[in-house]
Amino acid sequence: MKNSNQLVSHLRSQSAFSPLNNQACIESVKELLPPRLHRFILFGYIRHNIVFFALNHPGAKQEFDNIINSIKTPLKQIPPLSCKNYEIYDVRAFVSHKKHMTFTAVKPTYEEFEERAEAEFENIIENKKLFQVFEEIRDIIKNK
Repeated sequence: MKNSNQLVSHLRSQSAFSPLNNQACIESVKELLPPRLHRFILFGYIRHNIVFFALNHPGAKQEFDNIINSIKTPLKQIPPLSCKNYEIYDVRAFVSHKKHMTFTAVKPTYEEFEERAEAEFENIIENKKLFQVFEEIRDIIKNK
């Protein structure tokens, strides 16, 4: 019986799932970068054998440019196994100024249900305001 790793590698070998290979290559190149830069990377893609990273801050791009030369040389000499289909010539970064997608929470809808209470309770409250509130609740229950 095959395990999940064998199934995923088989799917990646088919041409219909080549974006999975792209993503694996991008992730392996991303792992070569220092961990402090990982939080600034929005996404990555490969175009014309160049890996592009979109960063969310100009300071991160400056730091990326400072350290990228130390990564390019080993990447060209010994590419990661997941990038065997690509000859990576260069690694570049740019700052993306696009607004991030935000998701709004949708209020859950509640189903109406039939009231099972019969509004038969004793109101022994001495405070007039609370007494009135309890009586309004009793009326609501009786009407439903």
